[in-house]
Amino acid sequence: MVLRPLFTFLFLVIFSEIASAQFIGYRIDNQNQKASFRFELINNLIIVPVIVNDSVPMRFILDTGVRTTLLTNENLDKLEVAFSRPVVISGLGTAKEIKAYLASNVTLHLPGITGKGQTLIVLGEDYLNLQNHLGIEVHGVLGYDFFNHFIVQISYDRKLIHVYNKGHFKKGKKFTSFDLIIENGRPYIDAEFIQLNGVKNSGRFLIDSGASHSLLLETDKDSTLTIPEKTLNTIVGWGLGGEIEGELGRIKSFTLGAFEFNKVLASFVSGLQSPKLISGEARIGSIGGELISRFTTVYDYSNSKLHIRRNNQFKRGFEYNLSGIDIIASGKDFKTFTVVHVTEDSPASEAGVMRGDIIIGINAKGSGWLTLDEINALFRSQIGTQINLIVMRDDSFQSFRFRLRRII
Repeated sequence: MVLRPLFTFLFLVIFSEIASAQFIGYRIDNQNQKASFRFELINNLIIVPVIVNDSVPMRFILDTGVRTTLLTNENLDKLEVAFSRPVVISGLGTAKEIKAYLASNVTLHLPGITGKGQTLIVLGEDYLNLQNHLGIEVHGVLGYDFFNHFIVQISYDRKLIHVYNKGHFKKGKKFTSFDLIIENGRPYIDAEFIQLNGVKNSGRFLIDSGASHSLLLETDKDSTLTIPEKTLNTIVGWGLGGEIEGELGRIKSFTLGAFEFNKVLASFVSGLQSPKLISGEARIGSIGGELISRFTTVYDYSNSKLHIRRNNQFKRGFEYNLSGIDIIASGKDFKTFTVVHVTEDSPASEAGVMRGDIIIGINAKGSGWLTLDEINALFRSQIGTQINLIVMRDDSFQSFRFRLRRII
């Protein structure tokens, strides 16, 4: 009579320890049901620290727009990753097939969190070129597999992430809740907007924390969508398929529940080949980091809910690069800054800056003392700011001077 409960207790303890040792999926390492850690915010993208298979610390983008964790092919020899089979995937915005490999039974560590038995897609080449666009080493992308295990709160203004076990998040009074539609591992939300011509539209938007833009509209998904008269033909993003070109313009307003934004920058694109929704509702576009970062966001996939609370960046205006220059970083410590695009009729274009120029200095500060993020921040800083630019072109130094102004 006495031994039976004791035997049962010991069995449960031993079974629990075995199950704990062999768990598959993500879990919080402590008993507090919560883990918290800081992140880097670069170009509206969330960069989190990750260790793969007990290797060196790495950086991953936390991306609601991808289903399976992606890993670039850099430093694979240090990771002891075993490939299970080759796969072929398609890059967004192109029919181009991308060679990749599946890696199974991978262990991922984030601060206070462990993910065991994970399946990763390892790219055959670094198609994303993440580090060149961000100016720091970035090794992969973390998506649905992470979000689906927890309730994830992202405080953009504090650069802080709180991760809760399901059922242990208490929503504050200032949060507003929205229904999420989770399809193929991606979160969608319904929203409304008004075009400059006064036409009102509504539709389903992908919430894409892995995109820098504010709003992307797919013109071939709605016949009433009209490209504004004043736009910039430019590169609106990068994906596995390379550059995504489109028209950058503005809409009159964008409304998400009780939250309204005016004069929002929007990228107008077509032919993205975005996945069709099972619900039958047409995806009309995506909401990116430039807009999402104006909130503290809480993703609760298990209950299909998004909770948001405005932060101190809510009233910030929507501004595009005021110089007209797009730059990538390369070389040692990413200190070689190359102009990859100059917008027509922009201050930089009128001053004579050209694609291929290598920036040596800006406003009496050498490139070795700058980061790509700092340069981009300067080019978006304030209308009227004077820029003194020194570049290397054809083995000779050239200098240019212009003032920042709104070009869209």
